[in-house]
Amino acid sequence: MSKHENEERWAENVLVNESHRAVWIVAPEGTPPDPHIHPDFNEFWIALDGSTRWQIGQYEPLETEWGDIVLAPAGFSHDIRPMRGKINLRVGISHPDSNHDIKGIVPCRFIPIEQDYTSNNLVHSKLSEIIKHNGDNKNWKVNVISDERSKVYTTQQIDNFNQKIDIKSKNESHWIFIIEGHLEIKCNSQEFNLQRGDIISLDKISNYELINNSNEKLIFTTILIDSGD
Repeated sequence: MSKHENEERWAENVLVNESHRAVWIVAPEGTPPDPHIHPDFNEFWIALDGSTRWQIGQYEPLETEWGDIVLAPAGFSHDIRPMRGKINLRVGISHPDSNHDIKGIVPCRFIPIEQDYTSNNLVHSKLSEIIKHNGDNKNWKVNVISDERSKVYTTQQIDNFNQKIDIKSKNESHWIFIIEGHLEIKCNSQEFNLQRGDIISLDKISNYELINNSNEKLIFTTILIDSGD
């Protein structure tokens, strides 16, 4: 991100394949809204630095904190407004050919956002509530989003662990986002040491290994992508 240090507002593709695109997005408080619709993709975001206000479809507005995930189902207008913080940073996951050509409108009414943290595909999955529901001092893995293109999991590990992950299909990619702590990944005789805010794409491989040898809490989000034939 250092190349953008003199830019107030910017976006940069960080991961792209045949079916998905991950883009860093930074915008300051007061950035004009651009409500729009994607008719054929369930777009979602991982909220990082700053505080951002979101209005999805007819759902009441919400504000995010670090590690929250926001989902705009296909056909739902979304209006995103940075509110507070020197940098309002998010990672957006969309189709590589998506655009803002179809504009949204102001909702005629607002409906409450679901808060059932036993379910996935919530409009707003608050990291603090996921931790509260599953335990601050426990190991857990939660399916946050599941559709025909993507499966999104948030995982917490509070102790040392070593796990081998098999990738079942040549069309499957795993994108990992570090929310808190440090994670070592080994694949194809290479080692990667990741920390808070880092992203890695693992594809065209048969397996990889996740390692945490520290005593600090680790939270990461994994996106499993099937790009098809």
